Amino acid sequence: MKKSTTALSRLTLIAAALSLAACGQRSAPAQSALPAPAPLVSGGQIATVRIAPGVTRQALLSAAPGTQIISFHPEGGYAILSVPATLKAASLNGQGLQALGVSAQDVTLEADQDLAVLDDDSPAEGLADGLGSTSWANGATSWAGGTTSWAGGNSFLKSSDWANVQEYWNLINLPLAHQLVPELGRGVKVAVIDTGIDLNHPLLRGHIDTVGAWDFVGGDANPQEEKPVNGQGKYGHGTAVSGVVLQIAPNAEILPMRVLNPNGRGPMSRVLQAMDRAVASGAQVINLSLGSALDSPALNAAIRAALAQGVVVVNSSGNSGTEGMVYPAQNLMTGVFAINSGLLGIGSVDMKGMKSNFSTYSARMSLAAPGEKVVTSYPDNQLAYASGTSFAAPAVSGAAALALSTGAVGLSPVNIATNLRLSAAPSPDVTYRAKMGRGVLNVGAFLSRYR
Repeated sequence: MKKSTTALSRLTLIAAALSLAACGQRSAPAQSALPAPAPLVSGGQIATVRIAPGVTRQALLSAAPGTQIISFHPEGGYAILSVPATLKAASLNGQGLQALGVSAQDVTLEADQDLAVLDDDSPAEGLADGLGSTSWANGATSWAGGTTSWAGGNSFLKSSDWANVQEYWNLINLPLAHQLVPELGRGVKVAVIDTGIDLNHPLLRGHIDTVGAWDFVGGDANPQEEKPVNGQGKYGHGTAVSGVVLQIAPNAEILPMRVLNPNGRGPMSRVLQAMDRAVASGAQVINLSLGSALDSPALNAAIRAALAQGVVVVNSSGNSGTEGMVYPAQNLMTGVFAINSGLLGIGSVDMKGMKSNFSTYSARMSLAAPGEKVVTSYPDNQLAYASGTSFAAPAVSGAAALALSTGAVGLSPVNIATNLRLSAAPSPDVTYRAKMGRGVLNVGAFLSRYR
């Protein structure tokens, strides 16, 4: 991933920080801090176990000694266990589990595979042509309440960059959406399960849930984005994803969950823990700008549990440029997830609505969103252009947050997924139109279904 950025001056950063302190900030909703997640021994296997509602944690651990609980939901009929490589998987089918009513058919084993920022070697997925500015328009107040005054417009960005921002907004009909929904996502929490974020970025501060946040890589409550020891890795990925969410829904709250190392990779067990914590922390949208070429029964179970709790799950489709999305999105329309289940697979289009060269495509895709040279936040108080399906997905996450902030009757993952697809603008790309979902994200038309 390549990028070049120009640092903002210290004086303008101070002005931005002071302005942020005075404007647009809101406190995180009152809530109890969750206990620290248990550190897991990764590299072994993951077991998804069907259990009865009356089974307790202690009974399960006693029946499967040596394992660790990743996710425990007897009310939903399942638990997910981490099985260290040193433990023989055959022991999971022993007499202990049988005493709990668990048969061999009730246990599904899989490797604790790595999930990753998509197509790690592809130059398409990254941040480039970095932006900086000597003027924050007298102090940026956030994403400035939407399209009416995005950080001062031309006084904040060069005219060519400002024109690109406006083209992006106009393509997805964002001005109408912000006019229809002045709440702008207020009260809605979007979990960004990614590389971590720059917690001090002027355009993100004041919109981060620091109570529920967690760093599953470092094992603490500080999911600050980190640079790799050598090279650029995927530094800035989570920060850029978060910036896209807040550009669409400026008053939403980001719940950062750092599960990927600076090179953009992390074991499935961490992602499962993060999803569990996100739901427990009150997230209403989960953004997964990551994926795998392999299916995962455990991840499918976690997504089903999130959907059952009313949480929309948005997944980027992949950057190989070939047919077929990455998992979990690839499971849409297969019997695992219905097309309007609330799991969304998002591809990328350019600013004309044509399929991005790097974007995967599939008849199972939900819809597409612009994912080429999207202006967004970047660590160290900078902006950057971002390209990849990773940056198309959070536009849809932001749109879902806007809808949820209306408090409309009947809101649910199924309702949101259905209306996102029905309101999408037809793609002008005749070659790929049938394999880019229902079309291109139209946030204005989508929100008109709620207001």
